Amino acid sequence: MGFCPTCGDEVAWKSEHGNPSCEACGAPSHRSFNCCWACGESFDEDNAPQEVARGYRLDFACDAGDCAGRLAWLMPFCPWCGEEKHWPHARELKCVECESSLDRSWAFCVRCGEEAPLPDECPRCGLALEHAGSAARCEQCRHIVCGDCCEVQALPSEAGAPQERMVCSECGAGAAPPAHEAAPRSAAPEAEDTGDEEEEDAPSEPDAPPSAGPQSPWDVLGVSPGTPLAEVKRAYLALVAQYHPDKVAALGPKLQALAQEETRRIIEAWETVRRQARPGR
Repeated sequence: MGFCPTCGDEVAWKSEHGNPSCEACGAPSHRSFNCCWACGESFDEDNAPQEVARGYRLDFACDAGDCAGRLAWLMPFCPWCGEEKHWPHARELKCVECESSLDRSWAFCVRCGEEAPLPDECPRCGLALEHAGSAARCEQCRHIVCGDCCEVQALPSEAGAPQERMVCSECGAGAAPPAHEAAPRSAAPEAEDTGDEEEEDAPSEPDAPPSAGPQSPWDVLGVSPGTPLAEVKRAYLALVAQYHPDKVAALGPKLQALAQEETRRIIEAWETVRRQARPGR
């Protein structure tokens, strides 16, 4: 795994336990390996295959006909015979850059760092994502689902207090917010409406234009048509960060709902621009 499947950053692997590094690519190795597992370079060694190498879990048998070696998950090359490996996935996606197999939960290819392509359909309802009004990546299972199959829910966190996260219908099932958390949210708008309707309606007026704004995905992302995809992606990530649940947790329920809707519009715009740019890549 040369790149993080979540953010796409290159992973800087380090040698452990005093093991050597590959002279060709610098990847960490092991004294008993005959070839580099990262680039396939031969070490001109003739060590017998082992089932365990310190620092590595060698759980998979090499499928080369004359090799009895074992590999760790996602090793690009067998460390014993150097043969290139293509790891299969149950519901396979192909990287558009290097054609490596990708898992549906990955946002980026772990081999070249290229952004993962959009799956054909929503894994929850089966709707073709190209026909979906919006789509989002579940923050729990990391699968991309259509807008109808995801929502912001308050889920338990390690700190103890519920934390709002964008989750799919499957991950959110059975994880409803506690009663003491849900009640104030539904009661608060009624109390504000009956006591001071003008003050409650006032902040909604300037916030209304974004949801009814221009339909062009370029306008939604704040970039001009023809902007390089890398720059569009930076604009997209910056916008999504502004409306992250952690950023709006202290706001009222209506403003939180508005932030959620704006997030969906931004995601939809990005997916549209990305699909349009893909054929020319």
